[in-house]
Amino acid sequence: MLYSTASVVMTPCQLSLYPGILHYKRLPLEIAKSQRTMVTSCQPAYTETDMATHLAAGYCAATGTYSSHHPPLATVTASSFPEYLFPRLLQFPPDRPAFVDASTGATLSFADLHVLSLKAATALSALGLRRGHVALLLAPNSLHLPVISLGVLSLGATLSTSNPLLTPDELAEQARDLEPFLVLTTAELAPKLCSLATSRVVLIGDLLAGVDNHDTWKLDDSPVCRDDPALLFYSSGTTGKSKGVVSTHGNVIAAAAFLESVWRHHDGEVDVYGCVLPMFHMFGFSAFVLGTPAMGATAVLVPGRFSVDRLMAAMEEHRVTRLLAVPPMVVHMAKVAPGEPPSVLTRRLCLREVVSSGAPLKLEHMARFRRCFPGVSLAQCYGLTETTGIVTMDDLPAPLQHDHNGGVELSIETSPISISIGRLVPSTEAMVVDVESGEAQPPNQVGELWIRGPSVMRGYLRREEASAGALVAHNSGDGGRWLRTGDLCYVDSRGFVHVVDRIKELIKYKAYQVAPAELEDVLAAHPDIHDVAVAPYPDEEAGEIPVACVVRKPGRNQLQAQDVVSFVRSKVAPYKKVRRVVFVDCIARSPSGKILRAQLKSFVRTCELHGEAELRCANRV
Repeated sequence: MLYSTASVVMTPCQLSLYPGILHYKRLPLEIAKSQRTMVTSCQPAYTETDMATHLAAGYCAATGTYSSHHPPLATVTASSFPEYLFPRLLQFPPDRPAFVDASTGATLSFADLHVLSLKAATALSALGLRRGHVALLLAPNSLHLPVISLGVLSLGATLSTSNPLLTPDELAEQARDLEPFLVLTTAELAPKLCSLATSRVVLIGDLLAGVDNHDTWKLDDSPVCRDDPALLFYSSGTTGKSKGVVSTHGNVIAAAAFLESVWRHHDGEVDVYGCVLPMFHMFGFSAFVLGTPAMGATAVLVPGRFSVDRLMAAMEEHRVTRLLAVPPMVVHMAKVAPGEPPSVLTRRLCLREVVSSGAPLKLEHMARFRRCFPGVSLAQCYGLTETTGIVTMDDLPAPLQHDHNGGVELSIETSPISISIGRLVPSTEAMVVDVESGEAQPPNQVGELWIRGPSVMRGYLRREEASAGALVAHNSGDGGRWLRTGDLCYVDSRGFVHVVDRIKELIKYKAYQVAPAELEDVLAAHPDIHDVAVAPYPDEEAGEIPVACVVRKPGRNQLQAQDVVSFVRSKVAPYKKVRRVVFVDCIARSPSGKILRAQLKSFVRTCELHGEAELRCANRV
């Protein structure tokens, strides 16, 4: 039975979401209308327009929450991710490749992925790895990475990954926090681990060379619970310094199920995915170690430094239909592709969709991409390490329209300052909370995005205070636990989420998160620096670059911008490097000594390049 209020038609379940009609949902419509007029004068009128907007947005005014438009996930009985995944692998054609290495042509079938993962588990068990241990994986993308990852999870051990670009000191710091039982790496990267005295370093090549001599591991030999930790990836969180994010097997199962629900075709068609994302990062790991294997989709790896030419060749040869990327990759594709007519590109490629995440795409970059690839849909998704992958997905990309010059433009109904990152994935709720009042916001009102769902992390490793600050209860009193994302967002009247700005202080360099506090600690050790603060500076290709605002010590005026850049370069990963320097008289701080970052950010944006590494401005902070 449907209930109608003017032009709005709702089911009883939907009708129950609205406070103005919550108490009379089962009464005849005439009585309900009479009761709706009995509203106290201190409450704003709840109009039929409000009701229609809230319904379309998935918003419940009674609780202040937004719900997914997708059907909820089916109940899963598996207690671990391997128990969830491995039966699926046996359902796919045994000769279908799960992974293809575009650089060598080597393949790994779903059947081989299943067997090799369980044999790797046996080999790791022979080395002493057990449930409750942590295994740190330091390796670039390869066919071996999913095998090793699933082998670790099959034992009930916790998997952590690390960026191969990190310096030996940075890797040692992560290892001190993790206390891994084993570190699995390649022969090329092993020298970076020479300072790890307490962990055993195992070469992946040596481990897999003898894997055929092992039996397949039986999952029953290492019983795992859904609440057991599965992943320990590092994130800058919402407060700056890097923290270990504990994701459980239940979180990981949900993350895979999200992708399967949103991206899997129900007509039997199977996508071929292009993989240029690093799998040591949560976006790449959740997509290609968790998601595509569960869907039965093939992932084509294009390893090594990102190259548009190599990517285009791989997509053409292997008939890639969906590419996952980060904004700098999208920008580069649009810059390189104009050398070839769009009609030729369209004929050469089977590509239907590019999905971008890691940082918001700018409108002009999206429009430029659409002009170069007119037959390709460009969508965005959003997720955090703390959500074990994506929690919003643009499943209805913005329509195209032709401009007066024959080109293609985006048709954006909403404000041009914000482009949608999509709608909530299944079984996931959101709340938009006013930063000042703490009140939940209705559609088209800006506030901090809070997320609740089965993929939200358990907490930060040994960071109780940080966990308590990120996982909170709302004053609505529903008792649920919400993740504060630190992003200022709003949800439009169709349920699409838009990012407006970031509350958190992180700098997004080519989709990498760079914490100003970390660079400030490094710079504070320079003997000629009296005070320093780091802020983002806009950059077309990278999105943002780190800029150091430096106060020289008295009498140390010989310190130059290039000296500062060189000092940092040797101490941090390449993506964290300070790219520009501004010399200032003082750093704006609050009475308590906290850097006034909003003021600092505004100041840096007024500066202009002077020389190779220095920015200058007539003003002073």
